[in-house]
Amino acid sequence: MTDMKNVLPFYYSLSGNTEEDKKLLEPAEYSFQLSDKHPYKKLTPIFNYWLKLSPDKLQQIDEIIQIVFNVCILMDDIQDDAILREGFPVTHSIYGLSYSMNTANYLELIACEKISNLHPMADKILLEELLEFSRGQGMDMYWKHNCICPTEKDYNIVAIRKSGWIIKLAVKLMKLFSTYEEDVLPLACSVALYRQIHDDYCNLRHDKNTSDDSYCDDLTEGKLSFLVIHALTNHPDDKKIMNILKLRTRNMEMKRYFVKILESFGSFKYTEKVLDELDKKMRIEIDRFGGNPIFVKSLDDFKNKMLRTSI
Repeated sequence: MTDMKNVLPFYYSLSGNTEEDKKLLEPAEYSFQLSDKHPYKKLTPIFNYWLKLSPDKLQQIDEIIQIVFNVCILMDDIQDDAILREGFPVTHSIYGLSYSMNTANYLELIACEKISNLHPMADKILLEELLEFSRGQGMDMYWKHNCICPTEKDYNIVAIRKSGWIIKLAVKLMKLFSTYEEDVLPLACSVALYRQIHDDYCNLRHDKNTSDDSYCDDLTEGKLSFLVIHALTNHPDDKKIMNILKLRTRNMEMKRYFVKILESFGSFKYTEKVLDELDKKMRIEIDRFGGNPIFVKSLDDFKNKMLRTSI
Protein backbone atom coordinates (compact mmCIF):
# COMPACT_ATOMS: atom_id res chain seq x y z
CA MET A 1 0.00 0.00 0.00
CA THR A 2 1.05 3.60 -0.61
CA ASP A 3 2.67 5.66 2.16
CA MET A 4 0.02 8.26 2.91
CA LYS A 5 2.03 10.66 5.09
CA ASN A 6 2.70 13.08 2.25
CA VAL A 7 -0.35 12.26 0.13
CA LEU A 8 -3.46 12.61 2.25
CA PRO A 9 -3.23 16.35 3.15
CA PHE A 10 -4.76 17.39 -0.18
CA TYR A 11 -7.95 15.74 1.11
CA TYR A 12 -8.22 18.20 3.97
CA SER A 13 -10.89 20.88 4.04
CA LEU A 14 -9.86 24.38 3.02
CA SER A 15 -11.79 25.87 5.93
CA GLY A 16 -11.33 23.17 8.56
CA ASN A 17 -8.86 22.27 11.29
CA THR A 18 -6.01 20.12 9.92
CA GLU A 19 -5.50 18.17 13.13
CA GLU A 20 -9.22 17.49 13.35
CA ASP A 21 -9.34 16.49 9.68
CA LYS A 22 -6.70 13.83 10.35
CA LYS A 23 -9.12 12.19 12.75
CA LEU A 24 -12.26 12.71 10.66
CA LEU A 25 -10.62 11.31 7.53
CA GLU A 26 -8.83 8.32 9.00
CA PRO A 27 -11.12 5.84 7.16
CA ALA A 28 -10.43 7.77 3.94
CA GLU A 29 -6.71 7.25 4.39
CA TYR A 30 -7.26 3.49 4.42
CA SER A 31 -9.78 3.64 1.55
CA PHE A 32 -7.38 5.72 -0.54
CA GLN A 33 -4.80 2.94 -0.31
CA LEU A 34 -7.33 0.30 -1.40
CA SER A 35 -8.07 2.25 -4.59
CA ASP A 36 -4.43 3.20 -5.24
CA LYS A 37 -4.04 0.95 -8.31
CA HIS A 38 -7.54 1.45 -9.72
CA PRO A 39 -7.70 2.34 -13.46
CA TYR A 40 -9.39 5.68 -12.62
CA LYS A 41 -5.93 7.03 -11.78
CA LYS A 42 -5.12 6.91 -15.50
CA LEU A 43 -8.19 8.94 -16.48
CA THR A 44 -6.76 12.43 -16.59
CA PRO A 45 -3.47 11.49 -18.35
CA ILE A 46 -5.42 9.54 -21.01
CA PHE A 47 -7.71 12.41 -21.93
CA ASN A 48 -5.08 15.08 -21.37
CA TYR A 49 -3.22 13.64 -24.36
CA TRP A 50 -5.86 15.51 -26.37
CA LEU A 51 -7.09 18.23 -24.01
CA LYS A 52 -3.59 19.48 -23.00
CA LEU A 53 -4.19 21.20 -19.66
CA SER A 54 -1.39 22.86 -17.72
CA PRO A 55 0.20 20.62 -15.03
CA ASP A 56 -1.14 22.71 -12.14
CA LYS A 57 -4.73 22.72 -13.45
CA LEU A 58 -4.53 19.01 -14.19
CA GLN A 59 -3.34 18.35 -10.63
CA GLN A 60 -6.25 20.36 -9.18
CA ILE A 61 -8.78 18.36 -11.18
CA ASP A 62 -7.02 15.07 -10.46
CA GLU A 63 -7.19 15.72 -6.71
CA ILE A 64 -10.91 16.48 -6.87
CA ILE A 65 -11.45 13.29 -8.90
CA GLN A 66 -9.54 11.26 -6.30
CA ILE A 67 -11.62 12.71 -3.47
CA VAL A 68 -15.02 12.02 -5.04
CA PHE A 69 -13.89 8.60 -6.24
CA ASN A 70 -13.05 7.71 -2.66
CA VAL A 71 -16.59 8.71 -1.68
CA CYS A 72 -17.77 6.26 -4.32
CA ILE A 73 -15.51 3.47 -2.98
CA LEU A 74 -16.65 3.97 0.61
CA MET A 75 -20.36 4.04 -0.22
CA ASP A 76 -20.24 1.28 -2.84
CA ASP A 77 -18.66 -1.18 -0.40
CA ILE A 78 -21.24 -0.33 2.26
CA GLN A 79 -24.18 -0.66 -0.14
CA ASP A 80 -22.89 -3.97 -1.53
CA ASP A 81 -22.12 -5.33 1.94
CA ALA A 82 -18.69 -6.15 0.49
CA ILE A 83 -16.01 -8.07 2.35
CA LEU A 84 -12.83 -7.35 0.39
CA ARG A 85 -11.48 -4.72 -1.97
CA GLU A 86 -8.25 -5.43 -3.83
CA GLY A 87 -7.68 -8.36 -1.47
CA PHE A 88 -7.95 -6.25 1.73
CA PRO A 89 -10.85 -5.88 4.21
CA VAL A 90 -13.22 -3.09 3.16
CA THR A 91 -13.02 0.18 5.07
CA HIS A 92 -16.28 -0.10 7.03
CA SER A 93 -15.34 -3.56 8.31
CA ILE A 94 -12.42 -1.93 10.13
CA TYR A 95 -13.77 1.52 11.01
CA GLY A 96 -17.47 0.73 11.34
CA LEU A 97 -20.47 1.88 9.30
CA SER A 98 -21.20 5.20 11.03
CA TYR A 99 -17.58 6.41 11.07
CA SER A 100 -17.04 5.39 7.43
CA MET A 101 -20.32 6.97 6.26
CA ASN A 102 -19.53 10.23 8.03
CA THR A 103 -16.12 10.27 6.38
CA ALA A 104 -17.75 9.73 2.97
CA ASN A 105 -20.21 12.58 3.60
CA TYR A 106 -17.44 14.87 4.81
CA LEU A 107 -15.28 14.04 1.79
CA GLU A 108 -18.17 14.86 -0.54
CA LEU A 109 -18.53 18.29 1.08
CA ILE A 110 -14.77 18.87 0.88
CA ALA A 111 -14.94 18.11 -2.85
CA CYS A 112 -17.74 20.70 -3.19
CA GLU A 113 -15.62 23.23 -1.29
CA LYS A 114 -12.58 22.67 -3.50
CA ILE A 115 -14.47 22.56 -6.79
CA SER A 116 -16.20 25.89 -6.08
CA ASN A 117 -12.77 27.54 -6.42
CA LEU A 118 -11.96 25.76 -9.67
CA HIS A 119 -14.40 27.33 -12.17
CA PRO A 120 -17.87 28.96 -12.05
CA MET A 121 -19.38 25.97 -13.91
CA ALA A 122 -17.50 23.25 -12.02
CA ASP A 123 -19.92 22.79 -9.11
CA LYS A 124 -22.85 22.29 -11.52
CA ILE A 125 -20.87 19.58 -13.32
CA LEU A 126 -20.05 17.83 -10.05
CA LEU A 127 -23.72 17.88 -9.02
CA GLU A 128 -24.80 16.45 -12.39
CA GLU A 129 -22.39 13.53 -12.16
CA LEU A 130 -23.01 12.75 -8.48
CA LEU A 131 -26.70 12.54 -9.35
CA GLU A 132 -25.83 10.14 -12.17
CA PHE A 133 -23.82 7.99 -9.76
CA SER A 134 -26.70 7.88 -7.27
CA ARG A 135 -29.19 7.00 -10.00
CA GLY A 136 -26.97 4.18 -11.25
CA GLN A 137 -26.37 2.81 -7.76
CA GLY A 138 -30.05 3.12 -6.90
CA MET A 139 -31.32 1.22 -9.94
CA ASP A 140 -28.71 -1.50 -9.42
CA MET A 141 -29.88 -1.94 -5.81
CA TYR A 142 -33.54 -1.82 -6.87
CA TRP A 143 -33.00 -4.72 -9.28
CA LYS A 144 -31.11 -6.74 -6.66
CA HIS A 145 -33.61 -6.06 -3.88
CA ASN A 146 -36.60 -6.97 -6.01
CA CYS A 147 -34.90 -9.77 -7.99
CA ILE A 148 -35.80 -8.04 -11.27
CA CYS A 149 -33.80 -8.89 -14.38
CA PRO A 150 -33.30 -5.71 -16.45
CA THR A 151 -32.95 -5.67 -20.20
CA GLU A 152 -29.46 -5.42 -21.65
CA LYS A 153 -30.34 -1.89 -22.79
CA ASP A 154 -31.29 -0.86 -19.24
CA TYR A 155 -28.13 -2.51 -17.91
CA ASN A 156 -26.06 -0.43 -20.35
CA ILE A 157 -27.70 2.81 -19.20
CA VAL A 158 -27.07 2.02 -15.52
CA ALA A 159 -23.53 0.75 -16.20
CA ILE A 160 -22.62 4.06 -17.85
CA ARG A 161 -24.10 5.92 -14.89
CA LYS A 162 -22.29 3.78 -12.31
CA SER A 163 -18.90 3.62 -14.03
CA GLY A 164 -19.15 6.60 -16.34
CA TRP A 165 -19.90 9.41 -13.91
CA ILE A 166 -16.28 9.65 -12.72
CA ILE A 167 -14.91 9.56 -16.29
CA LYS A 168 -17.43 12.12 -17.49
CA LEU A 169 -16.71 14.32 -14.48
CA ALA A 170 -12.99 14.29 -15.30
CA VAL A 171 -13.56 15.04 -18.98
CA LYS A 172 -16.12 17.81 -18.38
CA LEU A 173 -13.90 19.55 -15.81
CA MET A 174 -10.89 19.29 -18.11
CA LYS A 175 -12.88 20.67 -21.04
CA LEU A 176 -13.47 23.87 -19.03
CA PHE A 177 -9.77 24.66 -19.47
CA SER A 178 -9.12 23.20 -22.91
CA THR A 179 -9.33 24.58 -26.43
CA TYR A 180 -9.75 21.09 -27.89
CA GLU A 181 -12.98 21.12 -29.91
CA GLU A 182 -13.73 17.42 -30.47
CA ASP A 183 -16.46 15.85 -28.30
CA VAL A 184 -14.81 12.96 -26.43
CA LEU A 185 -17.74 12.33 -24.05
CA PRO A 186 -19.25 9.51 -26.19
CA LEU A 187 -15.86 7.80 -26.05
CA ALA A 188 -15.81 8.29 -22.26
CA CYS A 189 -19.21 6.55 -22.06
CA SER A 190 -17.92 3.65 -24.15
CA VAL A 191 -14.97 3.30 -21.79
CA ALA A 192 -17.37 3.20 -18.83
CA LEU A 193 -19.56 0.52 -20.38
CA TYR A 194 -16.54 -1.55 -21.38
CA ARG A 195 -15.06 -1.34 -17.89
CA GLN A 196 -18.28 -2.37 -16.17
CA ILE A 197 -18.88 -5.35 -18.44
CA HIS A 198 -15.19 -6.27 -18.19
CA ASP A 199 -15.41 -6.19 -14.38
CA ASP A 200 -18.50 -8.40 -14.46
CA TYR A 201 -16.73 -10.88 -16.72
CA CYS A 202 -13.52 -11.06 -14.68
CA ASN A 203 -15.43 -11.42 -11.40
CA LEU A 204 -17.21 -14.57 -12.58
CA ARG A 205 -14.41 -16.06 -14.65
CA HIS A 206 -12.28 -18.45 -12.61
CA ASP A 207 -8.90 -17.06 -11.55
CA LYS A 208 -6.58 -19.45 -9.71
CA ASN A 209 -5.02 -16.49 -7.87
CA THR A 210 -8.35 -15.32 -6.44
CA SER A 211 -8.93 -15.89 -2.73
CA ASP A 212 -11.95 -17.86 -1.48
CA ASP A 213 -13.61 -14.69 -0.15
CA SER A 214 -13.27 -12.68 -3.37
CA TYR A 215 -13.96 -15.47 -5.88
CA CYS A 216 -17.21 -14.62 -7.67
CA ASP A 217 -18.15 -12.16 -4.94
CA ASP A 218 -20.78 -10.69 -7.27
CA LEU A 219 -22.82 -13.78 -6.39
CA THR A 220 -22.46 -13.04 -2.68
CA GLU A 221 -23.82 -9.56 -3.42
CA GLY A 222 -26.67 -11.02 -5.52
CA LYS A 223 -25.59 -8.82 -8.42
CA LEU A 224 -27.46 -8.97 -11.71
CA SER A 225 -24.33 -8.66 -13.79
CA PHE A 226 -24.06 -8.56 -17.59
CA LEU A 227 -23.54 -12.33 -17.87
CA VAL A 228 -26.42 -13.11 -15.52
CA ILE A 229 -28.76 -10.85 -17.52
CA HIS A 230 -27.77 -12.64 -20.73
CA ALA A 231 -28.45 -16.04 -19.15
CA LEU A 232 -31.80 -15.02 -17.64
CA THR A 233 -32.97 -13.28 -20.82
CA ASN A 234 -32.17 -16.24 -23.05
CA HIS A 235 -33.35 -18.92 -20.60
CA PRO A 236 -36.36 -17.33 -18.85
CA ASP A 237 -37.73 -20.70 -17.70
CA ASP A 238 -34.57 -21.64 -15.80
CA LYS A 239 -35.06 -21.04 -12.07
CA LYS A 240 -31.60 -22.05 -10.85
CA ILE A 241 -29.87 -18.75 -11.64
CA MET A 242 -32.23 -16.49 -9.73
CA ASN A 243 -32.55 -18.97 -6.86
CA ILE A 244 -28.77 -19.08 -6.38
CA LEU A 245 -28.55 -15.27 -6.59
CA LYS A 246 -31.15 -14.99 -3.82
CA LEU A 247 -28.95 -17.13 -1.55
CA ARG A 248 -26.13 -14.52 -1.55
CA THR A 249 -23.92 -17.58 -1.24
CA ARG A 250 -20.29 -17.73 -0.09
CA ASN A 251 -20.05 -21.44 -0.83
CA MET A 252 -17.27 -22.11 -3.34
CA GLU A 253 -18.87 -25.22 -4.85
CA MET A 254 -22.16 -23.39 -5.38
CA LYS A 255 -20.29 -20.56 -7.08
CA ARG A 256 -18.44 -22.98 -9.36
CA TYR A 257 -21.75 -24.62 -10.27
CA PHE A 258 -23.24 -21.20 -11.07
CA VAL A 259 -20.30 -20.43 -13.38
CA LYS A 260 -20.84 -23.76 -15.19
CA ILE A 261 -24.47 -22.82 -15.80
CA LEU A 262 -23.40 -19.51 -17.35
CA GLU A 263 -20.83 -21.30 -19.49
CA SER A 264 -23.43 -23.81 -20.72
CA PHE A 265 -25.75 -20.91 -21.63
CA GLY A 266 -23.00 -19.22 -23.68
CA SER A 267 -22.93 -16.12 -21.44
CA PHE A 268 -19.14 -15.91 -21.31
CA LYS A 269 -18.77 -16.22 -25.08
CA TYR A 270 -21.46 -13.61 -25.64
CA THR A 271 -19.77 -11.21 -23.20
CA GLU A 272 -16.42 -11.72 -24.92
CA LYS A 273 -18.09 -10.84 -28.23
CA VAL A 274 -19.65 -7.66 -26.80
CA LEU A 275 -16.35 -6.57 -25.23
CA ASP A 276 -14.51 -7.22 -28.49
CA GLU A 277 -17.02 -5.06 -30.37
CA LEU A 278 -16.70 -2.24 -27.82
CA ASP A 279 -12.91 -2.48 -27.98
CA LYS A 280 -12.94 -2.14 -31.78
CA LYS A 281 -15.40 0.77 -31.58
CA MET A 282 -13.17 2.65 -29.13
CA ARG A 283 -10.03 2.07 -31.19
CA ILE A 284 -11.78 3.45 -34.28
CA GLU A 285 -12.76 6.57 -32.32
CA ILE A 286 -9.22 6.96 -30.95
CA ASP A 287 -7.86 6.83 -34.51
CA ARG A 288 -10.47 9.39 -35.61
CA PHE A 289 -9.16 11.76 -32.93
CA GLY A 290 -5.61 11.34 -34.23
CA GLY A 291 -4.44 8.47 -32.03
CA ASN A 292 -3.58 8.21 -28.33
CA PRO A 293 -0.87 5.70 -27.27
CA ILE A 294 -1.78 6.03 -23.56
CA PHE A 295 -5.40 5.16 -24.29
CA VAL A 296 -4.44 2.23 -26.54
CA LYS A 297 -2.09 0.89 -23.85
CA SER A 298 -4.96 1.01 -21.34
CA LEU A 299 -7.24 -0.95 -23.69
CA ASP A 300 -4.46 -3.49 -24.27
CA ASP A 301 -4.08 -3.93 -20.50
CA PHE A 302 -7.80 -4.62 -20.08
CA LYS A 303 -7.75 -7.12 -22.94
CA ASN A 304 -4.72 -8.93 -21.53
CA LYS A 305 -6.35 -9.18 -18.10
CA MET A 306 -9.44 -10.74 -19.64
CA LEU A 307 -7.29 -13.24 -21.55
CA ARG A 308 -5.47 -14.21 -18.34
CA THR A 309 -8.70 -14.84 -16.43
CA SER A 310 -10.14 -16.96 -19.25
CA ILE A 311 -7.19 -19.40 -19.29
